[in-house]
Amino acid sequence: MPLSTSAWRPDFFRYVVGRGVSTAGTALVNVVIAFAVLAADGDGLSVGLVLAGSVLTQTLLIPVGGVVADRVDRRTVVVLGNAALAAAHGTMGLLLLLAPERVAVWMFAAAAATTGAASAAVQPAFQGLIVQLVPPAALQHANASLRLVLNLARIAVPGLGAMLGAAFGHGQVLLAAAVAFGACCAVLAGLRVVTPPRAVGAVLTGAREGWEAFRSRPWMWGYALAGAVAVPLWLAGYQLLGPLVLAGRANGQAHWGWAVSVFSGGMVLGSLIALRWRPRRVMLACVLVQLVWPLPLAVLAAHPELRWLLAAMLVSGASLELAVVLYETAKQQQVPEELIGRVSSLSMFGETALVPLAYVLAGTVADRIGSTPVMWICCAGILAVTVALLPVRDVRRLRRLPAAGRGAAKVPERSMSEAD
Repeated sequence: MPLSTSAWRPDFFRYVVGRGVSTAGTALVNVVIAFAVLAADGDGLSVGLVLAGSVLTQTLLIPVGGVVADRVDRRTVVVLGNAALAAAHGTMGLLLLLAPERVAVWMFAAAAATTGAASAAVQPAFQGLIVQLVPPAALQHANASLRLVLNLARIAVPGLGAMLGAAFGHGQVLLAAAVAFGACCAVLAGLRVVTPPRAVGAVLTGAREGWEAFRSRPWMWGYALAGAVAVPLWLAGYQLLGPLVLAGRANGQAHWGWAVSVFSGGMVLGSLIALRWRPRRVMLACVLVQLVWPLPLAVLAAHPELRWLLAAMLVSGASLELAVVLYETAKQQQVPEELIGRVSSLSMFGETALVPLAYVLAGTVADRIGSTPVMWICCAGILAVTVALLPVRDVRRLRRLPAAGRGAAKVPERSMSEAD
């Protein structure tokens, strides 16, 4: 790839390393948090409340985070946000290590709310940084390369975290996560990125500008609307009910850790495919590959034998990864750089708005009638909203931009999507 279109420049490399270690920290937390809450005398509802606390805080604050990401230095935002993540998880890790008998569920909920607020600031800034660091023609290659590295980190970390949690305790795993977030701060503090001059104005004015850019793109708000249903159903089934299904089985925690690692292996496979496959109708391809995403939920509901679960996780991970890369590339190409943080935050808001409710409802209903019926509902719901995107004209017609760059992003999408 010529230098002018190459993603792998020194600052992009630093960005990938920093984001990689932050992702490793998140993976460590995710693989033990449900088991840690259960070990603190929690039940399915308690796990749902803790997970919901993080997502609720993130959902409420992420529109503000998007405005901040488009108005101030994004490097500073991600460094401070990861420092907050290190502090929250480090505190919980120390409490579990030094006084585990005094740890209560409400402490996990408080830490979750803190991490949700930090994530609301970090995620839109991360999205904006990649657009600043990478030439427009290299965006799909950059997205696929970045997610390949992140998913490689996710392969080993969940299995390792599950084994460390079973052998040494959940506190040590959370302390390791805090170290990872601290390492991210150190790496990204040296990132050299030029922040162009920004218009200074009220938060509400900035939010309105982002909303206009978002609502004027039917393929984007349609996909976000489907995600507002699909993502909560997926997380309720995958992150909450999955551990509950396996918690009562021999080696259930270890099996879940390996299942999550295989899911990440599938995402690596999806990243490798995305490095080569560049469909012209990018959103149509995105939706079609997403149809097999909920397969692990069906397996967990029908027959959670480890070999079938691992196979389903592999296929599902590849499906989700391809969908993410294709959607992110479409968004980055179509949306001007100065609006990317706000538009990204609105997409994230839609995806997370109902997640807290899904966690609480799924945990409550699973405690009453069992996890299997709830898992089937989650699987069917994801399939239904994904299929519902196919009749949307702009989803079917939107085309990937040529190497000319992001300047074409300001051309109305309909003129491009209808061009044959």
